Amino acid sequence: MTIVEFALVAPVFLAALFGSLDGGLLLYSANAVNHATGLGMIVLAQEGSQGTADTDAVAAVKSGGFSSTGFALLDEVDVFMVHVDPTTGAITQDANSCAGSPCYNRYRADGTPIGSVAWAPAQRSSATANLTDLGITVRTHYNYLAFSSATLNIANTRYLRVEPQS
Repeated sequence: MTIVEFALVAPVFLAALFGSLDGGLLLYSANAVNHATGLGMIVLAQEGSQGTADTDAVAAVKSGGFSSTGFALLDEVDVFMVHVDPTTGAITQDANSCAGSPCYNRYRADGTPIGSVAWAPAQRSSATANLTDLGITVRTHYNYLAFSSATLNIANTRYLRVEPQS
């Protein structure tokens, strides 16, 4: 009788145990992705229009601590121009400022571009009285440990204004 009860209760107990552990690791990974996005944004703020700003931001995201744990794996980092509505403050992604196409750059985890680089960092204005609003999105995926076939995509986006340097 005891073995039958154990056989009925054990799968439920183990699923709850491993599910709660996985949930904790998922929350840790989401927080780590948020932190890594902030590190990438800091690099973009510091380097602005320098030629290596995007690749340095990708490197900062990658070294942000989450990729070394193996819980969340970095898939892509996107750097793009945004427009801020002066009246409402609404933020929208740029649609046509780079020769009629969006100012949008996509990078793999190793820093190589996905497609062509449409918006070179040198095109970002940091001259007096000119402002450039940037966005960065970090895309990762989390592989559940308890449920081996399931993955969850995690994306985090931040916005920044590159202001004139004095």
